[in-house]
Amino acid sequence: MSKAIEEFDAWAPYYDFVHQGLAGEAEFYVDQALKRGGGVLELGCGTGRVALAMAMSGAEVVGLDISAGMLAICGAKQGRLGETKGRLRLIRGDMSAFALRRRFSFIAMPYRSFMHLLSVEAQLACFGCVYRHLKAGGVFTLNLWAASPSAIARRASGDSGPAFDRVGEYDVGEGIRLAHFHSATFDEYAQLIHEKHLMRELDASGKVLAEETLTLTRAWCTPREMHHLARLSGFDVVAVLGDFDGTVFGRTSTEMIWVLRRPA
Repeated sequence: MSKAIEEFDAWAPYYDFVHQGLAGEAEFYVDQALKRGGGVLELGCGTGRVALAMAMSGAEVVGLDISAGMLAICGAKQGRLGETKGRLRLIRGDMSAFALRRRFSFIAMPYRSFMHLLSVEAQLACFGCVYRHLKAGGVFTLNLWAASPSAIARRASGDSGPAFDRVGEYDVGEGIRLAHFHSATFDEYAQLIHEKHLMRELDASGKVLAEETLTLTRAWCTPREMHHLARLSGFDVVAVLGDFDGTVFGRTSTEMIWVLRRPA
């Protein structure tokens, strides 16, 4: 098992508590899927927050993820939902090396999943797979963090603050709460973020019942790099948005939402 798969499988039991998505994100992708019509492929579908929403809204969705643990949770949620207006089929696979023998009208990569591709080679391989799986005129939409170079430079220089920052606390049922702590180091040269996440399960009195430290590594891209990746892979850039309400990406944006099209 590769280190990346081990990382994602370890995250699976905690994922839905800690990562609840970005404001307006699920609605944006549902709208995109229904607007395009035809089949939908979601890359990095995880536990199904967006994929299930698209299927419930009537889309015919294929969800692909490399983590068996994430897919198992998604499948369990799908089972509890029962029959939906659309359909969701789950496939275990690598988003930079997949071959599904069909093409889609719309391919989505929500919640910064593209940042899990840690090299230019992996990023280009993913774009190539997407291009081959899109119908002519089909659309590929993805979002990722719009990194602030000045903030990254401060963190990369060692001004990283405390070892762990408290992120939040979540009710996980049966009187147990999950406390989440986070720390990160930035490799400015490789454009990588190395994260540690400390998870502590607490009883009603605050006693620590169990704890686990999870790791995560992500890569950031600049807008110029994303333009190059898209163009090198043959895509037309339809739009670059700064939020899920449709605001055009600009200097103060903290999110980049790329809408790309395979030429007709």
